[in-house]
Amino acid sequence: MICLSNLNLLAIASTGRDVEFYDISASKCDIVFSLTGLEGYVVVMDYWSDGTKAVFSIGDIEGYVSVFISSDVLQYGLFNSGAFKSGGNCRIPVPALLKNTSKYFLCFKVALHNNWCHQIRFLPELNAVATCCASDQTSMVLTTVPHSQKAKIHNSFFQLRKGILCFDYSPEFNILVTGGFDRIVRIWNPYVNNCATSQMKGHSTAITHIMVNSSDNKIISISKDKNVRVWDLQDCACLQNIHSRNVTMSRFPISSVHYNRDTNTLVLATFLIGVLHGVVDDVDTVHKLQTSHEQPLCTALYNTNFKQVVSGCHNGVVSVWEILTGEKIMQFQTSPEKAVEVTAMTFDGPKRRLITGSKDGSLRLWNFNNGALLATLPILNDNEVTGVIYINQRIYVSGWSKRVMWYLDVKEDMEMEYRIWNQYHAEDIYSMHAHGNKMLVTASYSGDIIVWNIDSGRAFCRFNASESSRPLLPNRVIDRSAFDRFEVSESKGSFDESEWTDSSEDRGEATVSQSSQGVSVGPGAPPPHPPSPQEDKDSSCSSTPEMIQEESGAEKENERTHQKKSPKQRHKSGKPQPISAKELEKPRLAVEKALFLGTRERSPDTAILLTSAADGYVYAWSIHHLGGLLGKFRAVHSEGTAISTMSTDLQDQMLLTGDSTGYIMLWDIERYCFCMQGEREGMAPLEKAVHLPSLIPRYCKVTGPRRMKVEKRTEVVDGWSVSLTPPPLLSSWRGHLKGIVSLEYVERFRLIVTASLDCNVRLWTIAGSYIGTFGQAQWRVGDHHAFPWELPMDLRRVGSCQTLKVLNQGTQPHWNCAKRILETLTQQKLRHTAMASTASDLQELVPADPRIAQYSNDQIEETWQHWQEKGKQTSAILGLAYKQKVRHHLPSCPPDLQVSFSSREQLRVYKSMPCTSLLPIIQPPVPELLKEQQQKTQDGADMLGKQKRNNKRGAHVRFSSNKGARRKSIAPKQQTRGGSSIA
Repeated sequence: MICLSNLNLLAIASTGRDVEFYDISASKCDIVFSLTGLEGYVVVMDYWSDGTKAVFSIGDIEGYVSVFISSDVLQYGLFNSGAFKSGGNCRIPVPALLKNTSKYFLCFKVALHNNWCHQIRFLPELNAVATCCASDQTSMVLTTVPHSQKAKIHNSFFQLRKGILCFDYSPEFNILVTGGFDRIVRIWNPYVNNCATSQMKGHSTAITHIMVNSSDNKIISISKDKNVRVWDLQDCACLQNIHSRNVTMSRFPISSVHYNRDTNTLVLATFLIGVLHGVVDDVDTVHKLQTSHEQPLCTALYNTNFKQVVSGCHNGVVSVWEILTGEKIMQFQTSPEKAVEVTAMTFDGPKRRLITGSKDGSLRLWNFNNGALLATLPILNDNEVTGVIYINQRIYVSGWSKRVMWYLDVKEDMEMEYRIWNQYHAEDIYSMHAHGNKMLVTASYSGDIIVWNIDSGRAFCRFNASESSRPLLPNRVIDRSAFDRFEVSESKGSFDESEWTDSSEDRGEATVSQSSQGVSVGPGAPPPHPPSPQEDKDSSCSSTPEMIQEESGAEKENERTHQKKSPKQRHKSGKPQPISAKELEKPRLAVEKALFLGTRERSPDTAILLTSAADGYVYAWSIHHLGGLLGKFRAVHSEGTAISTMSTDLQDQMLLTGDSTGYIMLWDIERYCFCMQGEREGMAPLEKAVHLPSLIPRYCKVTGPRRMKVEKRTEVVDGWSVSLTPPPLLSSWRGHLKGIVSLEYVERFRLIVTASLDCNVRLWTIAGSYIGTFGQAQWRVGDHHAFPWELPMDLRRVGSCQTLKVLNQGTQPHWNCAKRILETLTQQKLRHTAMASTASDLQELVPADPRIAQYSNDQIEETWQHWQEKGKQTSAILGLAYKQKVRHHLPSCPPDLQVSFSSREQLRVYKSMPCTSLLPIIQPPVPELLKEQQQKTQDGADMLGKQKRNNKRGAHVRFSSNKGARRKSIAPKQQTRGGSSIA
């Protein structure tokens, strides 16, 4: 059995000589197709894929190996459908696949072994299929995958007595590790097949499974008697031996294993399953690898119908999660051809379809329960999509095209209608939101906030905090480049209808004719003529005539002169201009998020629109023609931080903000900028079923230096008063290490879903308790005992006192102890500084004291010594035997302790031992008898030394010859004054 994860298939081989493939994307595992026509029973299988190319390999009991290769498995499938007749529960004959002639598929079959295969695996680094069996001549074979059907297949044979039962490959070291019946672990060079480079002995039975972990330089081998051994890859020594008696998994041998190198976890299986957890040195790396997505997130949505969370990331992958358990339900790729970043997502009205917008401007509709593509909307431009909203059977889209467009949601057999509104943004649109089904707001990079009427498609007011606190007139932007491209394309006899739109609002409903308000896409629909700038200007989409900004006569004349110039003339006249201060200020004024408060009605003293800018402030706007900016407050802790996302509950009681550093903040906005001039007549008091701010515990309240401070409560700009008082901050904690891109409140379960650039999607309670990270450990909402008992490692490492207090529900006492210790140490340091200053002052005052100045220093010292010798040691009861208690005093400064410890999470507090000054050592007197004995011993040693020196004096030997006889004479030397010797 093997899993084809990217295809959501499960391949199972049995004694029926068929390989059956089951669909595991849904709750039921239905058989999809099966491979038939195999000559022998399939005993081993392997599947590898890099997302595009896929290799499926099988080995049978006769020693035959069959390999099936697909160049693009997501687009063309794993097997060539043209080689057989497709149908329900189709049976694919293997002989028909081997006769393949398609350039997208490659299939071959080779006879490699004279015994049944024990293991098969495709090695992409070697571009070869490795197989092994219990045969001396073909113990292991590396079969190079040919590049075409006609290319020759090369085999490399490894010979070993008794064969090879298992192997593993390390791409980091480019080595093969094998084990077999000879009970020896061997390391091979894949290019040298005549002998192994090293071997390790220790097992008493045949080795059945072997794994290599290159990052830790370790090899794990398992023998038939369930003996697990860990070997050092470099020293070839056994590091750990787990005896079979410590592996209580019945008497049967281990049939299957799985080793996770990231977590160093080994899973063993007989008819029981056992898990061995290894030691992980770099815990941070492990938690970094275990993320919800492989790439940073762009957004995450919650579906109330299916109780699921749908998240999309930068490589175009959409994942569907069960919110109650954290289990991944579905995953699919939105761009099969190449990975394109998903930049915006939303659900349709019934919340049964998912609409995605990508960086290349493409829009697609999906069935997110099975990953099926339902429709692809026409691409009007290739700019990035930043906002998608579904209202009244229409899909509203905005992005870097600086325009707002909508598509009519129609059935498959109907023509797709779309329309592009007039352009009022001069910069890219960053955010879009709707107030019911009547108003739409868009915010751009330049700080412009445009409010639209959805029914008419007209912009009726504009806001910009850098220009004014009052409503402004919408400025119509004429895109000259569209007309320039149209003139050029018309001269060439071609025209791209995506470069323009007829935005006239007074020409009736959309039809296929040229006078249509929109553009209908269908067979035979002729492209309408582009409007002239004057016509486009006259058809400005303002709901009230007084909101249109009139152009002066000089501006109109300049515009007409500019229209008469050809594109080449305009290009020649253009010169690079220096960047102005206004352009440099735009990044700080960019509006990151715009959010309507749906429960509030439009009035001059009530803010129904909240926007967040890159400067870290949240602005509250009244979109009434007598309104404007009612209030603003700083919603970040540090400079240079921006509010990247905002969300509210259904009753608009609480505002949730997420910033670019990963902090989550909850604000009570129930009365913020609401009826600021007093209660209106006849308005009933607010009635809420549940008061959400009351559900936030008191320990979540922000205290200390992070507490929001306001220097002044209001400011007046051009006679308009703006409130600077922030709403009550209910809670604040850091949920991610990188910026939060999406934040959504789940009303039914009172949970918060956050998605971040750190590739994680996390779930929190409204009180800030951590439930889990999607893609890691699972949980059960409602059962607190099923929550992960550990906080994320990244938050534990860098979390502040406020963050850990919220995440630990205010019950962890060690933070209080640490806080008290730090306060105590601070007070001690202050006291020590005060005492040092007092001592210096005392030294200056002592010479000036008349009671001390009358005595000399010698008299004072004599008095002190007298007290030390007599007064201190005297007792009326015990006499001289009395010893006064010695009180040890701590040194004036603590010793310099050089302590090294690996954990940075614990607070180290050291205390020096009490000590006193060392006393001089007094030698006891030596007895007279011992002195005499020592003197005699010394005299005897001197006499003995003199005798030895006399014996060492040399004798002068003189030889003389007398009648052939040798006579030996010894003449003592006598030293004369002149230095000569006399015999």
